[in-house]
Amino acid sequence: LIRTGAPCRGCKRMRSSSGGESVLGRVTQGRFSENDKVEIISNEPGFSDAWATATVVSAGKDGCYVEYSKFVDGSGKQLREKVSHERMRHVPLFPASFNVSAGLRVEGYLNDCWWPGEVVEQHPKKGLRLSFDDGDSAWLGRRNVRPMLRCAPKRLHGTDVWQVPAAAQLPPPQRPAHPPIRLP
Repeated sequence: LIRTGAPCRGCKRMRSSSGGESVLGRVTQGRFSENDKVEIISNEPGFSDAWATATVVSAGKDGCYVEYSKFVDGSGKQLREKVSHERMRHVPLFPASFNVSAGLRVEGYLNDCWWPGEVVEQHPKKGLRLSFDDGDSAWLGRRNVRPMLRCAPKRLHGTDVWQVPAAAQLPPPQRPAHPPIRLP
């Protein structure tokens, strides 16, 4: 692979990680259509658990044919691949702003992919230092960090079979603390 370079309406503005705007509720899990913007979890050595952006070229019952946004083949054409639904997700929507603290699970955009990790520290000029799940760490600008909204599917015992975590295995949603309401 050769890598190439590279955020609503209503009361809740949401930003997609690809930079485009989307309406909350428009993206549905498990359904993919032609021209959908998606992310594909990699099964390539060195890119394990990394999400790469792509566009659905054609959709089928057992998978989709996608065209990667940042990867090209040896002749310089956008790389295309057939991918199972278990390795795909719609480009996640996330709040335009979110609170960051040390230990928060996030995804960081580095080397044309979104990598899982956690915030280690913040610096006013350097940005956020992330410790990635593969053991690497890097300083990233705030715009290259998004909250981790879903767990990634895991490959079963080194095969090409992918298992999506059950809802019970997902972390509980974070709810903001509200002050009690006082009635007159």
